[in-house]
Amino acid sequence: MHAINRLGCCYKFGIGMNIYLQKAFELYQKAANLGNIKAQFNLGKIYENGKGVEKDMDQAIFWYKKSADQRK
Repeated sequence: MHAINRLGCCYKFGIGMNIYLQKAFELYQKAANLGNIKAQFNLGKIYENGKGVEKDMDQAIFWYKKSADQRK
């Protein structure tokens, strides 16, 4: 799941490839659902900023909380 999140970062920032925000979102979603704390945070940021997906503050808060709960 860590590699899936990192690949999402590559798509989001165009590292070694063109920027493809929809693919970044899909990969973050997959890694987040598998429990990756960084992907959960990244997914929250995508929802908060509305890049690659429609802006949704409820989803952003959900994923930020899910990420934060793992840090306890």
